[in-house]
Amino acid sequence: MTMANRFDGDALVLLRDIMEDEFDDLIRVFITDSDIRLQHLSQAYSAQQFDEVRRLAHSFKGASSNVAAPLLTQLCFQVEEAAQQRQVPRLASGLRALQNEYLQVRDGLLQMIDPA
Repeated sequence: MTMANRFDGDALVLLRDIMEDEFDDLIRVFITDSDIRLQHLSQAYSAQQFDEVRRLAHSFKGASSNVAAPLLTQLCFQVEEAAQQRQVPRLASGLRALQNEYLQVRDGLLQMIDPA
């Protein structure tokens, strides 16, 4: 998947237009929060805390939608569902896919902002 396909380009342009000078800050906050959220997701999964995994995935889904990353948003939804249904194999593979996609999204977003 190309970087352009990882994002809803129209929504991202609109977001940049609306946020103006605060766009870079929004992206930095998303990345910082997402890095922490992924650590917590991994910890909750390891502890078999399915309700916490579901809660974190739900929150991550909203944040991913806010930065116009539809595949990441969909993967968050899949992890949320798997956690709610306590489907451990599906949850494990979903978390791996979520982590991999997040790394790609993070790299793409970092290319869109000025270095801090």
